[in-house]
Amino acid sequence: MIPKLSDELVESKTETIFKDFRRIGEKYWGGYLTEETAFQEIVRRFNDVFPKLFSDNHLKLCLNDTNYPIFVKEYENYKTGSESKDESHIPWLFDVSDEQCEATESDQRKFFDLMTRFLVTPDYFEPYPDDKSSPNVVPIHQYRDSGVYGIRFNCIDDGGLLADESPVGKTYTLMNDMGQEAVLTIKEDRRGIDRNDLDFDEIVTATEQGLIVVKAEFLAEGFIEGYTAREREQNAEVLIRLKDRGTKIYWLAYWQDSNDSKAFFEYPMWQDWFGWCEEKDMKLRRILSSILKSYHI
Repeated sequence: MIPKLSDELVESKTETIFKDFRRIGEKYWGGYLTEETAFQEIVRRFNDVFPKLFSDNHLKLCLNDTNYPIFVKEYENYKTGSESKDESHIPWLFDVSDEQCEATESDQRKFFDLMTRFLVTPDYFEPYPDDKSSPNVVPIHQYRDSGVYGIRFNCIDDGGLLADESPVGKTYTLMNDMGQEAVLTIKEDRRGIDRNDLDFDEIVTATEQGLIVVKAEFLAEGFIEGYTAREREQNAEVLIRLKDRGTKIYWLAYWQDSNDSKAFFEYPMWQDWFGWCEEKDMKLRRILSSILKSYHI
């Protein structure tokens, strides 16, 4: 298998980013940028490597409770100059350009090399515990006073929606595998009609015939537990998308206003997740503060 990251690509990308780091550092230490502005600018450039350089080249870091200790051990081996994998090796970097498979050893070494060059320690990538709940939400588009988000909603009970041939105007309670409910009133049933158009969740699908846009099977209104307020003051529309030939609900997309955002951030089930995210942000700040200090004139 051919590596996704060439030496030339990695060198060109890192050279450009470190030039930007120097420019930001000199502006900060020269008094032209506040610490927070400098930090945010460095974050954007840092994200061009972790994760953008990898995602743009169809590489995905997949860490969990099982393979994270292996990842840490292999990084320590890399630092000591050992290139042999441990007998207990479990894949942690994947090539997702076609069917997901383990990335080449060359790409794995480049991941470790970039960690070293950007002062990133393995604990920055420590995964959220497998046995804890986290919001499976995807940001799609941000507007001035609202945003569009999607949820990978693993529905285990559709309340009879998919079996109903005339659901418009009726209200259904959907339940996912975490026990959360979405109470939705159907406005449009688009099954069996031409759905070639772009919905507000902006889903673009790759097919053998090329890229296509397809509207969701249902347009509804209502609330989603853990993600929106129960009483929604602005746009309460929710898109419902199906998979497995229309036999299962897998995706809900919705508009989020300030009241929805408040409900999301106050939801009890997500509090451990928010604490973990805050800790990860502090780790990043320590990494990037070290980079910023290295440009002190």
